[in-house]
Amino acid sequence: MVPPPGIELRPPVAAGDLLALPLAAGDTVGIVDGLFHQVRAVPHKEILAVLGRGVSVLGAASMGALRTAELDVFGMRGVGQIYQDFRRRRLEADDEVALLHGPPASGYRAMSEPLVTIRAGLAAAVWEGACARTAAEQIVTALRSLPCALRSYRRFPGLAAATGLDPDELGRYRARNRQDIKRADALTLIERLRTADPSGEPRVGPVPRTVLLAEWENRARRPPGVPADYPDSLAASRVLQLFSPGFPAVRRDQVLALLARECAGSCGLPPTGDDAAVTHGVHRRVYPDPHEHPDGFGFLRSWLTDEEAACGDRHHQLLLFLSHSLGTGPGSGCDSVLLDLLEPTDEFAGAIRTAASCHQFTDELCRSRPEFTPDRISPQRITELLLERWGVSRTATDLPALDRGFSSFADAIDAARPYYPLGRLTPKT
Repeated sequence: MVPPPGIELRPPVAAGDLLALPLAAGDTVGIVDGLFHQVRAVPHKEILAVLGRGVSVLGAASMGALRTAELDVFGMRGVGQIYQDFRRRRLEADDEVALLHGPPASGYRAMSEPLVTIRAGLAAAVWEGACARTAAEQIVTALRSLPCALRSYRRFPGLAAATGLDPDELGRYRARNRQDIKRADALTLIERLRTADPSGEPRVGPVPRTVLLAEWENRARRPPGVPADYPDSLAASRVLQLFSPGFPAVRRDQVLALLARECAGSCGLPPTGDDAAVTHGVHRRVYPDPHEHPDGFGFLRSWLTDEEAACGDRHHQLLLFLSHSLGTGPGSGCDSVLLDLLEPTDEFAGAIRTAASCHQFTDELCRSRPEFTPDRISPQRITELLLERWGVSRTATDLPALDRGFSSFADAIDAARPYYPLGRLTPKT
């Protein structure tokens, strides 16, 4: 199908696809089909996040109709008969619009029939007197008991036992009155996009950036010019987090700067770098004022190496504590800041290529050795790789992991699994 001028046609939507689009206030996006089995379906929170940016979101026919029936009270706008049927509870089961389809190369060719179109076809047959209403209801009931991938007009004769109807009679109903209402609703949505009025403001404000939403947004990031089949920015960031010698220092600077900005915003003090970060810990009563209460800092011992604990510089020790204790996982605020800082660098571009090579290498290894999966790699082997790359001893692992933004060394081991095969073969730089 060739879309009208000004409308860009995209494959069925999946989780992360909307966040990856360069959408801005006043734009309009329509959702028709969506993936839900082989990948994660587009979540409601993702649509709400886009609506919160001032983007108009329309839905129809399939996944679009389902999501709009659930989110129209927040400003998502529904189009077509299927949306109305879900909204008014004439239809309730999600699998009414589901079907089995081929791969992208086939144009997602339909390999089964959605129950909603069979319903419409039988309803037309009843209207014309070609099918009794009770027979139509029996056929729909029998098809509902089948998985959506097995529903088709070809199966009508085989429904005799379940419906009590004659196989020949069932055969006469096959596709005689097929009504492709999904296609009709999709075409209506396209027409609506052609005449879309962006002035209709969504009724949802900015959506809170929860841990999950932050992770989704960051996973949707990809620097300009990076091929679509390459890993996302978070994968490249993970490569640097695991293997870059300079990552701990970059991360530490950003953590302290983040705390300084937070102090300026919530406590009213100007962001003055390291001093503001340490002072903010006093404001939040994480620890006492080191100038007024020099004692009471025994808790620092578990956050510092022997050398750091013996240095005697309390200010420096508190900086290390803040850096070690503040996570950089999704939602912490530092994850996006780090990506903003790292993405324009040559090192980040190299990390994307490394991540792509790692993924390709691991995929090829899994194909050539079906018994291999990254989960089966010995933790001991990954430990040896990380200790070598980080230049630390076996007796001190958790603190270097915290320095790189991991919650523990075990967390770092899990993160390194997809990158171990190539990381083991690549010389240390």
